Amino acid sequence: MIKFEDRATEMGLTCNVEKGIYSYMDTHGRIMYRTNQTKFIPSIEDPPTETDGFQIPYLSLFTKRNGDDNHWQYCGIVSNIYKFVGNEVLNDRVRQSILGIGLPIIRENTIISYDLSRMRNEIVIQNGVNNLQYGDILPVMIINNSYDGSKAQSIQFGLSMNYNDEVLSFAFKLGEMKQIHITGAATTLSSDVGEYMEVFTGNILDMINASFNHRLTEEQLFMTLDVVGEIGKKRREGVSKLLTELAPEVPDGATPPLPTAWQVFLAVTRYSSFEPNLNAKSLLENAAESVLVIPVRMMDVLEKINEET
Repeated sequence: MIKFEDRATEMGLTCNVEKGIYSYMDTHGRIMYRTNQTKFIPSIEDPPTETDGFQIPYLSLFTKRNGDDNHWQYCGIVSNIYKFVGNEVLNDRVRQSILGIGLPIIRENTIISYDLSRMRNEIVIQNGVNNLQYGDILPVMIINNSYDGSKAQSIQFGLSMNYNDEVLSFAFKLGEMKQIHITGAATTLSSDVGEYMEVFTGNILDMINASFNHRLTEEQLFMTLDVVGEIGKKRREGVSKLLTELAPEVPDGATPPLPTAWQVFLAVTRYSSFEPNLNAKSLLENAAESVLVIPVRMMDVLEKINEET
């Protein structure tokens, strides 16, 4: 297995081999990997041992935001077989795939964790369907990456929509392409983006219509809220409040109907879109996805993604 330092230049890192420093800079900040070894202080009173100055097969990760010259923060370790991929390298790879099939990019929304170690970028794409009713519901490709090995490189397909002057985004967990950060790993992000985007843009309206007309049972509703509640009690309360706001008005004394799949999806997605914790955001998206009525052709393609990655 080729060591990290021997692959660093190829992975796009700037190297100072003598100091064991491998660094990278992008639009958000700087990162630095450093080799580790055990402490060695020569002393007559305390003679050296065999493990002094021992090279440890892990690298420490430090990050620093642009404009902050004196505040490096420690973010954990990665192994010697870690495969680094820069955020901008991964983002540009996806952008070129989208533009290559002739789909204009409308906007991007990049979310970086507080320590710069994880990234989520939402690339919203022009919908091929020109329909006033659904004109604000657009396909989105969501890219995830990490510098500390906590998340694989991944590409997810999803939806972006405008609701009450807010931009909401959602990723399909089922349709996620992944590549783990280990050199020599068999997984790859080689799936045909064009095929999947064609299926998504062609089936978005069917999915919305089916979900809009499907009313959940009480069991399905509480099961979804229980999943949200496991992420956090306040999150369940927040989603429940949004569901109340989305409920149609009913005559005094009448029992309000149970929400539709689309109303629950919209409530969970609206809440998750403003969730700062990237792990909690992913779990909320799983809960939102579970209530959608997904057309058969779209489901077939999503399953095909999983088989190929």
